[in-house]
Amino acid sequence: MSTPPARRARLFLDANVLVSAAWKDASRVTRLWQIPRVELITSNLVVIECERNLPLPEQAERLAILLRRVRVLEFDQAPSLANLPPLHEKDKHVLAAAVLARAQYLVTGDFKHFGTWFGKSIAGIRVESPGAFPGVLDGT
Repeated sequence: MSTPPARRARLFLDANVLVSAAWKDASRVTRLWQIPRVELITSNLVVIECERNLPLPEQAERLAILLRRVRVLEFDQAPSLANLPPLHEKDKHVLAAAVLARAQYLVTGDFKHFGTWFGKSIAGIRVESPGAFPGVLDGT
């Protein structure tokens, strides 16, 4: 009897994670792209925010290369959901997109706005920093 394949974990990437990964060559954050059995997801609105925050052409190029392995959800306007906990206005669409993507994890470095949620679940999604991976998937 064979073991069923492990389920893929869905990680929704916030803008600061993508910016950190693209900011410099060989960023430590890019290890998220090397974790087996994960699906990396973000939204087009997050990508637009990243593009505004990457001033150099080589950074934009690194972002484009990274995004080849990220599923980008397309929204005409910022998604919103009822009954979400209070969040900073600029972060509501990020959490709503993560919920709509059916992500298990919201990966963010935004300690200011998501800090009280790190290591906890918000709207059914566990909030973690990029540095928590892959340990959090391994249960360590």
